[in-house]
Amino acid sequence: MVELMVSTLLGVILSAGFVSTYLGAKRNAFYDEQMARMQESGRYAMRLLSRELAMVGFYAGVPSMDGVVPVSVGGDCSHQNWALDAENSLDFVNDYPGNSVPVSQNSTAFTCLDNAAIQLNTDLLAIKRTAGEASLRRGVVADGLTASTGEVWYFRLTLGGSAEWEKLRPIDLLDPFIAVPSLSYWEAVSRIFFIRRYSDSQGDAIPTLCMETLAGDKMTSRCLVEGVEDLQFEFGIDTDADGVPNQYKSGPTGDEMQHAVVAKIHILLRSISMIPGHKDQKSYALGQKILPPRHDFYLRRVISSSIFLRNRIKPSD
Repeated sequence: MVELMVSTLLGVILSAGFVSTYLGAKRNAFYDEQMARMQESGRYAMRLLSRELAMVGFYAGVPSMDGVVPVSVGGDCSHQNWALDAENSLDFVNDYPGNSVPVSQNSTAFTCLDNAAIQLNTDLLAIKRTAGEASLRRGVVADGLTASTGEVWYFRLTLGGSAEWEKLRPIDLLDPFIAVPSLSYWEAVSRIFFIRRYSDSQGDAIPTLCMETLAGDKMTSRCLVEGVEDLQFEFGIDTDADGVPNQYKSGPTGDEMQHAVVAKIHILLRSISMIPGHKDQKSYALGQKILPPRHDFYLRRVISSSIFLRNRIKPSD
């Protein structure tokens, strides 16, 4: 009987060791999976925002948009001609407080956004530009142009002539009456990036990087990256017109935004799932903003980058 009890006890101890080892390995694998997913999401979000900021204010290489008249797209996001108004190609909302329509530093009310879904105390970024490559360049159609019949807004350039906005279907660019050497068409891009409190449904509570983007005659919401919990921007302001920032501000005025030549991006990432045995007791610095510990069970990390706003420098500078 004694020998049986001893062997049973040893069996229990060994089984407990195996179970503990298995659970530990499973927990580590889950930790690594969540960390890898968070890092990949961060890289994608940073690449996306960096490209948008690097391209902001690019209008087919035209040095000045002063003579280009904005037109209404139909279902715009603010005042009637906001999406195709190149005057303020860069704008943002600083630490959205909630309970109202988001209003930018240039006093633009973004009425197309669902303010109840926006993550509180996060920044929103508005970008306007054209695509980096022409859909039709001096009569030559771009490789890979889809023969879509959905309408798209284009920036039309006439060789030696005018520049204006025009709405066409991509398939129309294949028409020999349009694809002539004197014409070029560049697709319009107008986007507002923001953090939504959820991904697919309000109950999932997964903070997600989303954007409101111009699509045909209206602004359409699209979500891009899950697990983006906070987004903060700082802008380098050039006060002496030499193309070099003299000061960095997290909440510049609308007038100061006109002289922004560098943008710093700070992204706070959060794991999609809670990590058993983990407790977040760190504080996080997103530029000038310091976030206290959350004391929950999610992984987090901050990534940052600086982007030169090359299209904000006027030739005369």
